Amino acid sequence: SDCGTKYFHRPFTTKTLLAAFPCRFDRTRSMASFITRSSNRVAQGVLRRIEHVSPTLAGTSTTFAIFKPDIAQHQKLPVVYWLSGLTCTDENFSQKAGAFQAACDNKVVLVMPDTSPRGEGVPDEEPKVYDFGVGAGFYLNATTEKYKKHYNMYDYVTKELPSIVKQMLPVDPAKAGIFGHSMGGHGAMTIALKNPGMYKSVSAFAPICNPMEAPWGKKALPLYLGSSEEAWKDYDTVELIKRYEGPPMRFLVDQGTADNFNSEEKQQKGEHQLRPEALQKACDEKGLPLTLRMREGYDHSYFFISTFVEDHLRYHAAYLTGILRWCPDTINGATVYSSPPEKPETEGKDIECLAAVAFEPKKPLSMVKVKVGPPQKGEVRIKHTAVALCHTDAYTLGGMDPEGLFPCILGHEASGIVESVGEGVSGFVPGDHVIPCYQAECFPEDQANDYCPRCRGYRTGKTNLCGKIRPFTGAGVMKEGGTRFTAASDGTELFHYMGTSTFSQYTVLHEESVAKIRKDAPLEKVNLLGCGLATGWGAVKNTAKVEEGSTVAVFGLGTVGLSVIEGAKMAKAKRIIAIDLDSNKFGLAGNFGANEFVNPKDYDKPIQQVLVEMTGGGVDYSFDCTGNVGVMRSALEATHIGWGQSVIVGVAAAGQEISTRPFQLVTGRVWKGTAFGGYKSRSQVPGLVDAYMNGEVMIDPYVTHNVNFNDINSAFQLMHEGKSLRAVIWMDNNCPE
Repeated sequence: SDCGTKYFHRPFTTKTLLAAFPCRFDRTRSMASFITRSSNRVAQGVLRRIEHVSPTLAGTSTTFAIFKPDIAQHQKLPVVYWLSGLTCTDENFSQKAGAFQAACDNKVVLVMPDTSPRGEGVPDEEPKVYDFGVGAGFYLNATTEKYKKHYNMYDYVTKELPSIVKQMLPVDPAKAGIFGHSMGGHGAMTIALKNPGMYKSVSAFAPICNPMEAPWGKKALPLYLGSSEEAWKDYDTVELIKRYEGPPMRFLVDQGTADNFNSEEKQQKGEHQLRPEALQKACDEKGLPLTLRMREGYDHSYFFISTFVEDHLRYHAAYLTGILRWCPDTINGATVYSSPPEKPETEGKDIECLAAVAFEPKKPLSMVKVKVGPPQKGEVRIKHTAVALCHTDAYTLGGMDPEGLFPCILGHEASGIVESVGEGVSGFVPGDHVIPCYQAECFPEDQANDYCPRCRGYRTGKTNLCGKIRPFTGAGVMKEGGTRFTAASDGTELFHYMGTSTFSQYTVLHEESVAKIRKDAPLEKVNLLGCGLATGWGAVKNTAKVEEGSTVAVFGLGTVGLSVIEGAKMAKAKRIIAIDLDSNKFGLAGNFGANEFVNPKDYDKPIQQVLVEMTGGGVDYSFDCTGNVGVMRSALEATHIGWGQSVIVGVAAAGQEISTRPFQLVTGRVWKGTAFGGYKSRSQVPGLVDAYMNGEVMIDPYVTHNVNFNDINSAFQLMHEGKSLRAVIWMDNNCPE
């Protein structure tokens, strides 16, 4: 029966396939239609097996399976390709993996091709063996005379099948992932490595990692490719990793410890087929992130796959949807947080780089060459990768900051990689991924010895405001004396800013101001955790401690205001009222969790009166995210008598004062402020990164613009015009288009 246009994204015929692949199609062969061999409803979707004539596979009939979640009727979804192992067909995964509910939950389409060409005229070895020929195509393009006409599974998986899927299904072809098992794991990894950027995510179960050194590969590769070992390297994951030069890629690999193809006995004999240790070594040497999980007691079967397939699909969704986030359930400190220390060539030397310097207030930043000195005792030098703009930077550049010093290098919301460390620094090594923290955190021994007057409150959890290096960061210098920035042209000393100075490709920080984070977190996203988002979430969680069922009002719907709304939603507040003078912002606020919206311009009475009447006495919690002292008063007076709390989040201009009638406080209202949301930076920012990677909080929707470092002034303009939430600055001028 014909598949029909109701199921497919648009009609697809053998004629269009012929046009796409004219050179491989045998025109003397009957051109059968795409036929649905079976259709089954499963989970919240439909699984179909489709048979068609493949030009790539010499005109043979081949079958692939597709699983489409019901939600694909309303939106385009990412697609994940599954490649099966030796002896399998397209049906093994469908019938044994138990993956379809997870595909629905993670909103991905699954596509499952066969493992080789089949049918009359397809050559094979005699006598027939399980590990070569039909059922064992190794996802390559054969070049030997006997097999090159039919065995082109590489082209089928990377060209013909995606072309069919794109026309048949409502998928986004730019969001594709690939995974597989055993031979299919080999196929998934080699295909991803040979096509940089085509697959945004790749994972494998018990893959054949180094077939050139494995019995299966030593048998199959010569038969398919001939005697040239150089040709074999094109289909060996370990060899491809050595020469990989594409965009960042990470691998997720699960391997059972009871896998009979990788047993200790076979390893001792040199007969083990899978060789995960070779994969680990290659990734370590190349610097590609690998999460290799040795699963205790699991074998090579689909019992193993079905146990962990949900986690793999969640991993793929993390990279393909930007909504869900995945993290390893066990963290290997050597591969996720720190690399083996290597002495950089620049250690102990000045580094010349670009910086956006504020030479005077109320003037655009100037892109100039600066020299960044080596880190001194207790200091860390880092290379910034991504930096976000915050209104606090504009506040200082606008001349409203009483501590603003010029000339200086602004910026405080960033991420980067450690380049070198100074004397006495033991918590960081070159290569560590980090987030600079304007709110420093001293060490336990400092607190135990009452290093500064704040220690007694800090160690008991009463504050997150560390005073150890505050006198120096406030003065724009380092604790060891002076600054680490000078203009390359004339040696002019440039002040530090907030202890971070992130508008420079390199910076030097006190070690108390550096949070080490996991290496699999995207630096162009988690840089936002250096200020705004942490401030908003923490204002709700740590400062106000909002309870389930509360009524919350949020004044100001910029990035921080939206993160307060998100925090209130996470706290399960019942009513979340978004307040702003621009009603166009209400739709976005609703996406983050607001369920009521108020524009003060729509009323001829004070906004606090409006809210008191709306809520039957006032809100339980209010948050000012505007920095306007008049709004701060309104936010307080909108809270309920007897227990209402108002939290000041926004930063007011220098010299501004707040006021209210004392009666407002005498009758039980509480007025408080928050800095960095009450989070302790070094110790708690890594946990915020974990929360993002676990899908517990959002970051991606806050990033509305990506801008090259050279265009940083245009990013400020976007912010002033209210056109952006967070603009991420790509410090190497490698911003994606």
